[in-house]
Amino acid sequence: MISQYGTLAGADGAPDTNGAPGSDGLPLHGVRVLDLSHMMQGPWATEMLADLGADVIKVEHVRGGERGRESGTTRIGGHSAFYLAMNRNKRSLALDLKSEAGIAIARDLVARADVLVQNFRPGVIGRLGLGWDEVHALNPGLVYCSGSGYGGDEADRPGQDLLAQARSGAMWLTGQHGGPPSPAGPFIADAHAASMLALGVCAALFERTRTGVGRHLEIDLVGSMLHQMTQELVSHHNGDRSSRRSPSPSNPFMEGPYGVYATSDGWIAISMCPTADLARALGLPDLHERFPDKAAALEGRDDLVAEVGALLAPRTTAEALAVLEANGVWCAPVNDLDTMATDPVVGWAGRHARVTHPGIGPVDLVLNPLSVDGHRLPVRRPAPRHGEHSAEVLAELGLDAGDAERLARDGIVHLGGAA
Repeated sequence: MISQYGTLAGADGAPDTNGAPGSDGLPLHGVRVLDLSHMMQGPWATEMLADLGADVIKVEHVRGGERGRESGTTRIGGHSAFYLAMNRNKRSLALDLKSEAGIAIARDLVARADVLVQNFRPGVIGRLGLGWDEVHALNPGLVYCSGSGYGGDEADRPGQDLLAQARSGAMWLTGQHGGPPSPAGPFIADAHAASMLALGVCAALFERTRTGVGRHLEIDLVGSMLHQMTQELVSHHNGDRSSRRSPSPSNPFMEGPYGVYATSDGWIAISMCPTADLARALGLPDLHERFPDKAAALEGRDDLVAEVGALLAPRTTAEALAVLEANGVWCAPVNDLDTMATDPVVGWAGRHARVTHPGIGPVDLVLNPLSVDGHRLPVRRPAPRHGEHSAEVLAELGLDAGDAERLARDGIVHLGGAA
């Protein structure tokens, strides 16, 4: 039975309870999401929806789970740190989608769901009988989301964050003149694609309250990178295309002194500021006369950056910050991940939560940055163990413990909780 926004309808027409504890009162409470995605693009989008109160059922491969369980180099209690970061507030159903019985269970879940998210290569999801046409016929109100690396005619080409940063031109934007192309530290293509996907889901759910009909949403990594470079691409393709990298690691479309500078014990970033403020801070009375406006600061960027760099290099980061901030210059220290956590301006203490994961113990997770009615979105459960909620989800479909055990013996599902 198709569920309506805000209410989950069971096979008998009675409302189901949302499986995520403590989600009552959150904006997406009562929305059920089937997460058939893997790695980061899809799982982070569905984690955002779960943070907002949705009941996200993570449908994983019956043997081993989704590929993200093996991603990255860091293990916490034998679990991938990347997986733990991307999959909190979800339930895990380990299911064999290559079997008739597994597909029957998946279709039963589809009929009761509000949202489905997948990032299989196009031919794969179609062969499973879970493509848009089949799913829309089964549940016209379902919001169906497809993620890929390149989208369009290239949707079948394997894509990944690093490749999207390279192909989109983002790597050229990152770094300094004379240096090599440099990818961003975080996986920004995946991150932005996930955010836009979550936004699209919320918009489609809102529209469905008026129409009763779901949409097919598509997102790709290269498109997400181009979208993030909106300012730069509009500047380049509508300007004289003469932009070049700065001698300081910074955006090549920004005038000096915008950039990153070495100090005697670290690094400091300077953002937008009038050269008059900078001249006063650094004791260069003629600086503003030589670079009176943005045009001059861009034309003479190399000289300006060199002068500022020479004056900051002998000072400690603390000394540089003190004199710049006192004169109204926008600046910040370049923190590493440890100093970030002790920086009172960052407020790390209020931006992460320590949760207890069965079999691991305490795990620190980064909170969603959104606040609702003055409160941060809670971490209601840690990332699920492989198949941890299989029996629970099957019971909601009307299958009892005996049915679940039979399916487990036949290799259709994995029951469990094991890593």
